[in-house]
Amino acid sequence: MRIEKGPPSIESRYDDAMATPDVLRLIKEADDVDGIVVNCFCDPGVKAGREITDIPVMGPCLASLLVASSICDRFSILTVLKEVVPAIEENARMYGLQEKLASIRDIEMPVLDLHKDEEKTLEALVKQGRKAIEKDGAQALILGCTGMTGMAEKLSKELGVHVLDPLPTAVKLVETLASLRLTQSKLTYPVPPDKTMIL
Repeated sequence: MRIEKGPPSIESRYDDAMATPDVLRLIKEADDVDGIVVNCFCDPGVKAGREITDIPVMGPCLASLLVASSICDRFSILTVLKEVVPAIEENARMYGLQEKLASIRDIEMPVLDLHKDEEKTLEALVKQGRKAIEKDGAQALILGCTGMTGMAEKLSKELGVHVLDPLPTAVKLVETLASLRLTQSKLTYPVPPDKTMIL
């Protein structure tokens, strides 16, 4: 399912806020599914979405940080633009994993340009990935945009470290939670009080 209202890509807190209402609509309308993944590394609407459903809701950022922290002591994130770095840093702090975050490096490329020239994108990722490993001490890397899906394997071979692809990582983590019959705690994410919304 795709949002019908909101930005075509998320590269700012404003974009995140504008996408969230339709993300929450889709979560509310989700029927006959075992779990939900919000397809954006900024995790728009994930925390609020967890309050309005009983099935696991996962964001690619949270999933990737959790998995990366389980396989190494220090990881770096390779993202699109410097403008998204503060939001990703906020997420790392919110998820309690900022101490394992070695760095966030951007490739100076908007989301919608990532697949216009994939070789150019991969070259930029290799360049920043190498800096993250050699200068920042990263032991694993995370692709900091779900628009980079499919590029992790080539990057991992080139750099010799694990590179996490955030979207499939989130999908697998949701599958695991669903198979274990686990979901977000309602003590952490209580159902919101029923009220009439001003629209």
